[in-house]
Amino acid sequence: MNLHAEEVSDRIPEAKYKNKFFKFKIEKLLTKLRNDEGGPVEFNDSQWGMVSGLENHRFWVHIAGRRTGKSYAAAVLALTKLLEPDTKVAVVAPNFSLSTVIWDYLVRLIRELGLEVRKQSTKDRLIILTNYSEVRLLSVENRVSLIGRGYHFVIVDEAAVIDNDIYFNQDIRPTLSTYKNTRCLFISTPRGRHNYLYDYFQRGQPIKDGQEDKYPDWGSDIFTWRSNPRLQESEVMEAKNTMTKTLFAQEYECSWISFENMIYNVPEESKIADLQDKIVGKKMEYIAGLDMGFRDETAFIVMATDYDKYYIIDEYIVNETVTSDMARNIKELQEKYEIQNIYIDSQAQQTKADLANDYDIYCDNAIKAVEDGIGHVQNLLEKKKVLIDSTNCPRTLASLEQYKWSKTTTKPTPVHDKHSHCCDSVRYAIYSHQKTQVSIYNG
Repeated sequence: MNLHAEEVSDRIPEAKYKNKFFKFKIEKLLTKLRNDEGGPVEFNDSQWGMVSGLENHRFWVHIAGRRTGKSYAAAVLALTKLLEPDTKVAVVAPNFSLSTVIWDYLVRLIRELGLEVRKQSTKDRLIILTNYSEVRLLSVENRVSLIGRGYHFVIVDEAAVIDNDIYFNQDIRPTLSTYKNTRCLFISTPRGRHNYLYDYFQRGQPIKDGQEDKYPDWGSDIFTWRSNPRLQESEVMEAKNTMTKTLFAQEYECSWISFENMIYNVPEESKIADLQDKIVGKKMEYIAGLDMGFRDETAFIVMATDYDKYYIIDEYIVNETVTSDMARNIKELQEKYEIQNIYIDSQAQQTKADLANDYDIYCDNAIKAVEDGIGHVQNLLEKKKVLIDSTNCPRTLASLEQYKWSKTTTKPTPVHDKHSHCCDSVRYAIYSHQKTQVSIYNG
């Protein structure tokens, strides 16, 4: 049975509370919704923290770890406001693709409750219920869309991914001045201390005795993965073992890591001058990673391994060269070190075939599990099991030290720049070899 939005209050008793921001009782609404097992939805500590934060603060900064249900909770709260007649809600995201997470939840919730809509337009990113309440999806990339309307409730999703707070100060904050008792919710995982959201978070923290409260309308809190009792600890530990230490601290523990966006931390003890000379005579397997650059650089990184440690000992990096010259240099290094395995970008199949057919250089497809591979390399670096010849491999060392996560994506994604090619080659070789080979020295 379809319902008009104004009829929902009949099915959710004790609907209206004059002194509350949310006029409809959220506990009652949750009993009408179903979780994946078919039972009623139950909010976790993080999700109830979001409710409490918005009831008590005009601006609420909600920092929550992965898998804590922050986007779903935001969608439920948006719907709760939409059940109030003639209420205007906006969901703001860094771009339209990221805003679809809450949009999809909202569409599902409206369908689940059987609410009738007056208008639903994916093109206009607009839903209007029969009680004339409406929700719009807005993008910081298209700032024109942010201005010209007033809102009762604004949700800023993945707030830390947005570069700065110009969008809020110049565009969003004025839209909250049209109506009384308005709210703005910022939800995100952290992205380092050199970020406007960290400053906003600090505005909401308790002040010390004797200090003036300059931001009485602001509140904030942090909720790690532990706030979700449905999240199995074994899954979290598996993530911890496959992610870099800093990324896990950021995404699951909500740490405002100080070396913001850096992927690798190369210990000083792992930078060894003339490392190549120090492994002469030892039993080693020699492998290499090859990242093909067509308009960018091509990186061929050579390393030795005793299956306990990896020794990065040589590099060949070239830009805009002909295939024959590149192949000749790779062949020389292959013969010099008697390289057994070369791991190439699995998307470079034509180059792989050309190297095999024309130059007798045979490559294996690399495993391109980016996040898992990065985590594996980082774990080895932290344990000082990846050593770099600082004399012979200066570009590789510099790239490892300057490899960064992107600030503009919600999913952890490395920045594609001049440092990514060497790092990709290192990851191809170490991660693929570790996953696919058995040491010739075992047993």
